[in-house]
This record gives sequence, structure tokens and C-alpha cells, in this order.
Amino acid sequence: MDEKKIFVNPYNFIPFEGNINDKRISRETAYAKKSELLSGWLDVELTTRTPLIIPDGAHPRYWDTKKNKYVEDKNIEEREDSFHKEYDFFRSPDGIPTIPGSELRGMLRSVYEIVTNSCVPFLLDEKPISRRVPVYGALCHHGLLAYENDHWVLYKATIVKKEAANGIYVNEKDGCVYVDGKKLPYKNGEYVEDLGWVQYNIPVNKSEYSIRFLKKGNDIVKRWEIRDNEPYRTLLSALNRDGAGSGRNSNKIPNKNLSDALEKAKSGDKNLVPVYYMSVTRIKENGDDEVLVYLSNSSIGRIAQKRKWNDIMGDYVPCSSTDELCPACLLFGTTNGKGLKGRVQVTDATPDNVEKLTYEKHTLDILSTPRTSAFEFYLRKPTDNATFWNFDFYGEMKKYTLANGKEINRIEYYDLPEATPRGRKMYWHSKPAKDSTPNNMNNTVEAVNGCFNFKIYFEEITQQQLNTLIWIISLGENKKDGTKLHKLGHARPLGYGSVKLQVVSQNVRKPMFNKENGNIEVELEHKSHDELNIPSRLNAGSKAEKCLLNLADFNYIPEDIPVMYPREKRKDEDNIYTWFANNRKNPKYVKTLPEPDDKYVTLLGNWNERLEGKVKYYDSNKNFGIIIGQNKQEYSIKCDEKFNPNLKAQQLRKNAKVSFEPYELKNGKLVANKCRAEEN
Repeated sequence: MDEKKIFVNPYNFIPFEGNINDKRISRETAYAKKSELLSGWLDVELTTRTPLIIPDGAHPRYWDTKKNKYVEDKNIEEREDSFHKEYDFFRSPDGIPTIPGSELRGMLRSVYEIVTNSCVPFLLDEKPISRRVPVYGALCHHGLLAYENDHWVLYKATIVKKEAANGIYVNEKDGCVYVDGKKLPYKNGEYVEDLGWVQYNIPVNKSEYSIRFLKKGNDIVKRWEIRDNEPYRTLLSALNRDGAGSGRNSNKIPNKNLSDALEKAKSGDKNLVPVYYMSVTRIKENGDDEVLVYLSNSSIGRIAQKRKWNDIMGDYVPCSSTDELCPACLLFGTTNGKGLKGRVQVTDATPDNVEKLTYEKHTLDILSTPRTSAFEFYLRKPTDNATFWNFDFYGEMKKYTLANGKEINRIEYYDLPEATPRGRKMYWHSKPAKDSTPNNMNNTVEAVNGCFNFKIYFEEITQQQLNTLIWIISLGENKKDGTKLHKLGHARPLGYGSVKLQVVSQNVRKPMFNKENGNIEVELEHKSHDELNIPSRLNAGSKAEKCLLNLADFNYIPEDIPVMYPREKRKDEDNIYTWFANNRKNPKYVKTLPEPDDKYVTLLGNWNERLEGKVKYYDSNKNFGIIIGQNKQEYSIKCDEKFNPNLKAQQLRKNAKVSFEPYELKNGKLVANKCRAEEN
């Protein structure tokens, strides 16, 4: 098998573990034994294992890629999106490369949160979480949304007429939608006399574009409470995320027109808004079940979930009261509520020897914000049969028999009472990715290699807190050449920022009473790194800690397996979006992210290539066989489709030539979902 097909996703998740509320206590309880509290500092050495990038974001330089020269203009910030940006490594006022203490503190706190099962101190923004439904989960119901007497009301709609609309494109000059070269005479969301309300269906590809005319029925799907703007807010959010009024694609104008229709309806214009919808019943313990309705602009459009991050995270929401604090907030402090100062301060890290630092410049791939809508990676699969799931509900494919005896498959949706996020995000270590070509979308940065020193001051903390702090710094391996590393700085998904931390010394101030002069004096208790007794594990039974150490191990991923975002590898394209789109085409075979402690943490790319080999064994009854590939390696194969409509599976002989599209590795065996065979 071509090893390039196997890859490891740059990030994985450390699972949440145990009951966090059992860990929350008050400051008074945590620090009650004043005489046993410790103060002092740790001397820490940081050694880069891969180039470290800490960009000086306040002082970019602008490079004109067309004229091949730097641009110096006082008003450059007004046109900065037109140029390529370059950033130097962060430096102190005297020009010394420096790692800010805030960067180090944030990194250490993240690991402390994992080890102590603490809260998630920062949640993503509270705008509605939305994602596109997969092709097989299309919204099949048509409705008309109205705003009547301060109530949003969704009516069932009937289709009066349907028109195919091929060859869709947007003319940027007049901002209109064209079909087969002809401008459409009606807009998405407008009313056409004798036909009804116009509803565009935004497709996956242009050949599936269609237009319907809807008539309002008498049945009400849902009436929201008075002045409840939830349907307006979620539909508008989905439209904006789906390119309403921006971009250069065939969705632009229809989405903008539907957004305008929604605004008219809200203003009391008696306007109706054509929508696709689905409903899910949320079952409650008190028997007062609730029907949840999800609205979209198209059958496979974007829908907004009801739950927000505060609901999703449950007990792991940030500590809001100083009365009950998780272990991380007790030690590092919190800005929530009235705020609480931490008992740990981290200094800036400065070079051990500035003359020994080495410098590199790299042009990075474009890095984006977290895509929490990637349900197969960010959210645990709720049931074995789930074909699609999000933070609100999940779908399962069901088989139904029609009156004429014909069987059909249809997705049924169910409420998800407790959506379970995968955990805390963390990046694998890997060699740095290859440089990209400079353009106005990416950046060139300065990276540094070398050794830095910094201090961690602690004030009145417990011995257990100090022991845990030392462990998370060293990751149970307090030696300079260790393999358990941290990730720090920019471009971590691309392999940068792997650093090893070593506690060089521990210094604890011990107050002593001098009987001779009656004064309180401070004695310094010093321990060098080889005097510190640091265990390899804090909690041998902890799955979270095991996953942490796997992700922290610089040698865990073999060098010949690439660490990269999933990509669709074809002759004419190499992008992440297509991989996820193709991953959601077949509900039986949605690839999910492996656990960090699984035997195999690899995924297979959707490469448009085939692996060929000879059949060694084939069982037609079980549709299972063993194939010897061109690389002489044996692969187990299971096919859920016939090899070839014109060639029965029973005809396969031992020497038949077989090729198939790889799907994924399971327990070291290749499982494929598409195959073909040819007689020799």
C-alpha cells in the first residue's frame, strides 16, 4: 500500500475524565493549613526540538508579490489584505529574542487542566453553532415562515410547480443569477402571481439546482412564543455563514435575496419566507416534550443548533464563583466572576546564549480557526448506528416498506440529550511542513532554534500543587534529551513549536525562627534537577494522562507517516473541504477521529487512486477476501458493493486482477467500500 495514503490528523483530543464537581473547592479549604504552604521558584530550561515561532504581531512588514519588493506606506493598513505579510520573532525592547511569560503560562495551564481534570476556562463565542447537513441527511420538508402578531409561525407548504435550473452562475456586473445564459425573472423568496413563493434549492453541484413555487398550507408546524426571535436569528446566522451577499459563487445572490425576504417579514411586511425544515422531538423527564424545528435555505444547507457552548460543556464551563474553584483556577487564577489572582507567575524566557540561537524564515500554509462543525472529529458518535450527529440531534438510517412493497432507506432524527465533545484539543509532534508560496492569504515568519531560561514563582501553594506543577513541566521526564515535549507558539499544526522543558532547580523559602535574636529569617532550600523525585506517571489509571503522554511523545508518530490535515488528493485539486465532503457521502462509512490511545491513530485519505493486486482468497458468501498487493503485502478486504455489475463475485479466481478504493484501516486491516475485478 502506498504509505502516502495513510496520515495522522494534526490534532486530537484528551478525553474529559471523572466528575469535575468533586474537584471544586473553596480557596479557604484548599489553603487552610497556612504553616504547610510553600513559596519559592523553579528554574526552567526550554530547548527547541523543532523551530519555534512567536510572531511579533505588532510590527508586520508588507511584501508586494507582484513587484517583488517591500511596501512602505503610512496608509498600508487600509490595503493590507492586498499584500503578503512577514513577521519577525518577538523581541524585547533591547532586541533580544524573547518568549513572553504569558505564552508559557497559557501552555502550562492547559496541561495542568488535563492532569487535574479542571474546567475549560475559555469557551468559543456564543453565536449559533451551525453546520451543513450531509447529502444523505437532506431536509425534505418545505415550509413558509411568517411573522404574525409578534409571533414567528412556520406553515407547511405545498409545491405548486418545480423547474430545473441547470448552468447556474452569478454575473458580478449586474449581480443577477443566470440559467443557461438567461437572467432569471424571479428572486429567491419573492411572490410570483398565480405561482406562489419562489424557493431556490442551493445544490452541491450546479446540475442539481432547482426552483420551486410554494403555496401556504393550513397546517402549522410550529408557533414560537411571543417575540421569540429564535427562527429569525438562527436562519439569518446560517445564511450569513453560507455566503449571503459575499463571495463569488452561485449561492451569493439567492442567499442575499432570501435574507432580504427574512428582514421584510420581520418588519411586518406580510412577507412569507420559503424554507426547508426538519423537526426533532426533545423528550423531557416531566413529559412536557418539545418539538425543535431547524430551518435552512436549501435541502442540504446550513442549520443552526439550539445548544450553546455553555450548555454543551455542562459541568466543565469556566469557574464563575470564587467559592468553588477547580484545581487549575485555584493555582493559576481566573478572570471570571469577580476574578481571582493566581499563585503562580511565569517570567519571560530569554536565551541561554543569544549567540548560539539560529534563525530560519518560513512561509506557512494558511491556518484557519477551529472547525467545530466537523462532527466526525469534534463530537463523539452517540450510537453505533448514527450516520450524522451534531450538538443537538443525530440521525440513523432506517429501512421502510412502502404500500407497493418497495423498500426505501430514510434517515430518522433523534434528540441528543447530552452531546459529548471529544475533549481538550492538543497537537501531535511532527517534522515541520514544507514551505508554501507567498501570497496575500498566508504569512512568512521568523523561527528560532536554541535554548531559553525562565522562572516560575509560586506563592503559598500546597506540596501537592508543587509536585503536580513540576510534573506537568517535565511531563514525568526531567531530562534535556527526553521525548515528552510541549507544543508552543504559532503554526503548531504544521509541526513547529515542539519544545522540551526541564526543571533545572527547585528553590523553596523556609521561614525559620532565630532564637538568638528573636527574628524570623528565611532559609533557602535548594534542589538540583537530579535531586527531584519526579514519577513517570501521576495517575497510572488515568486515560486522559495516557492520551496526553502519547500526544506529547515526539517519537510516537513514525517519521514516514505524514501529520497533516485530511486532503482530497487528485490531479487537479488538493484541499481539505473536499475530503470532508466526500467523507459524508456514504452514511455507512463516515470516518471518525481515532482516540489518542488507540493502537492505530492513522486515517486514510480519499485519494483518487486504486490499489491493485492478486486475489489470494475470496469467500463469496461473506463477501470477504485477502489480496496480495503490488508491494507483496497482504490486505484483508470487505466490500459492500458488487465488484462489477457485469461480473459476478463467484467468478473471481485465485489469479483474478483486483483493484479497489481504500477506505480505512481497522485493526491493521484494510476495509474498502468500492471494488472492481477483471478476468485475466
